[in-house]
Amino acid sequence: MNTIQIDRTSIDSIIQSLDSIANDLILNKVISINYSMFSMIDLEVYYWHYLHQDDYARGVKHLKPKGEFEAHRYGIDLSLGNQLDVEFGGILICGLYDIKTKRVLSKTEVKNTLFNQFNLGDNKFELVTSKTPWNATFKSQRMNLGNAKSDNHTRFENSFYKFIAKDAILFKNYKGKETIFRNSDLANDEIEKMVGYKLKR
Repeated sequence: MNTIQIDRTSIDSIIQSLDSIANDLILNKVISINYSMFSMIDLEVYYWHYLHQDDYARGVKHLKPKGEFEAHRYGIDLSLGNQLDVEFGGILICGLYDIKTKRVLSKTEVKNTLFNQFNLGDNKFELVTSKTPWNATFKSQRMNLGNAKSDNHTRFENSFYKFIAKDAILFKNYKGKETIFRNSDLANDEIEKMVGYKLKR
């Protein structure tokens, strides 16, 4: 299923498309793999187009066609394209929620958990439409970006391209949660409600 439709008319239409795609993935899609289903709760978007030159997307060599899953050294992406100098990038899966066990998986667990599922059945791995437990999302800045290789990196360094399911139940023991919330688009009272205490900004 290819849910990736990017309007490349302008930088604003690209940003709106990326927002829409990430929100749809969190709210209306799940990863089905053999006997398990996982909701995506934490996604980071990396996308390069000549109107949207996010050079942080160059950190991975993108090989898979748009809409396909792609494993690499940093984790697992849903591809946003693989055409160098046209469009390329991916949506990095930084957090999952196991719908059956109600277990939250942080970025360090995502890749191994998904790969381990291949030992359990006929290895059917797909993205399917299904209402998730989440009703809203919020945005934050991406983490651990490293160094972009051009002067253009400052335009995207602090962009709100991290999309997260907005539900306090997910963040009780979530790794890096204070950094996520500190750099988010949420108001202080919303953050306090989510984490249960006041953060020092």
